Amino acid sequence: MKHAPKLTKESLENILTRRLGLVNPEYHLQKVGGRLVGNIISSSFRKKKDHVRQEQIWKALEDELGDLSVRKVGMLLAYSPEEWNPEEDMTRHRAKTDSSRK
Repeated sequence: MKHAPKLTKESLENILTRRLGLVNPEYHLQKVGGRLVGNIISSSFRKKKDHVRQEQIWKALEDELGDLSVRKVGMLLAYSPEEWNPEEDMTRHRAKTDSSRK
């Protein structure tokens, strides 16, 4: 049985940077359950709605990887540098979790 080619963090970053023409991208990716997931930060996402960002990401992945994209890539969230604040996101998540326990 033929194995699917390995998709690394570096190869995923290269695909997205090249296909989307990202300016100064910053990636925060990790492997979870055999899939790469994480956050992409780039000024190229400024003034684009979330659904447009997702459409662009998944079109780039499908064009490059075909069916492999849905098997090797999980949730990718796209941010502009102004939107990216992981500390604020964690604080907001903790506040939601704490309030739901009351």
